[in-house]
Parts: sequence; structure tokens; C-alpha cells
Amino acid sequence: MQYQRRKLGEVAEVIAGLSGLDTKGEYKYNVVQPNNLTEDGQVTGAIVLNRSEPLPQKQLLVPGDILIKRLNPSYVFQVKTPTANLSFSQNMFAIRPKDGMDSNYLAFLLEQQDVLGEIMHVTGKASVVKAISAKMLNDVEIPVPSTEKQQTIGKTWELLRRRKRLLQEYLQENEEIEKYLAKKILNDGGAD
Repeated sequence: MQYQRRKLGEVAEVIAGLSGLDTKGEYKYNVVQPNNLTEDGQVTGAIVLNRSEPLPQKQLLVPGDILIKRLNPSYVFQVKTPTANLSFSQNMFAIRPKDGMDSNYLAFLLEQQDVLGEIMHVTGKASVVKAISAKMLNDVEIPVPSTEKQQTIGKTWELLRRRKRLLQEYLQENEEIEKYLAKKILNDGGAD
């Protein structure tokens, strides 16, 4: 099935992170940096930074926003719940879907190598460190199916991502059990 193709800038707002966040200042913000993103779409350890002036309202993340790294983008973080004073560093972009665009679908697209490759193709960059710009993001063309189809694809992606996270947790737990058993056997011959 062929979908209409539109530029990302037509269906979402691309918001660049701002500088000027520091350890001093009257206004406090929880700031997500690229190293806070995990491959399974989680945020770990956002840091508290300050600013002498309040951030513009659009710099504060809202449910549905999608964060992507400027350098070597490969996976995204999607804001799911309301958060107080959560922002993002200048090394990231927030993609805010416009009306009629499903956030899950857009997040799915932004993780696909074909779309990431298309972003890099916009300017012909082929360097080892791949840096994207707001213009590159705005200009990339993406397939835009019906809202119903977007929701179906987005929900499927969300479930697959959750499955991946659960499998990773299962493997981690399995390793812990294995380590515990090995320690018991090696240290005391398995005696309780």
C-alpha cells in the first residue's frame, strides 16, 4: 500500500534544545541528556540544572513529545506522562507531533534505519559521527497513512518495544540466578 509522503516539518514541530542551563540560577529544570536515553526507550538519571531566566514553554516536554539525539541518532525516547519542569539538552531535538499525527507512529518511524538514512541523505553526510540538524529533520519525507493506520502501527511498535524490554529484564534476572547458583556451588558445594 502506498502512503502519502510529507515532510516531517509539516506534520510535527522540531524543537532544538537550548543552551544556558547551568548549576546556578533561580529556575530549576530536570534535563535529559543523550547519555540518559536507553536503547529500550527509557530515561535514566536526568540531571537537575538551573537557569537565570525561565525556559520558553515549548522547551518543556509534554506527553507525546519524542526525543532524538543530534549525534548518531539510533533510538528515541517518547514522553508518556506529564512531567514537571522536564526539558532536554542542546544535544537533542524534541519532535512534537501536530494534530492528526500519532506520536507512537512517529516515534516508530524515527527509529527506523531507512528514515535515519534518509535524514542523513538530505545533506549527503557520510561521516563516522552523524550529526543531524533541525533543517535535516524538517526536510525528511516520511510516509503518512491514515490516522487509524498510524495508531495500529504505533501500538504494535509500542508492544514490540515493551516485549523487548521484558525480554532484557528476563535475561538479566536469569544471569543473576546463574551467578547466585555458581557462587553457592563453588563456595560451599551447594550446601544450604
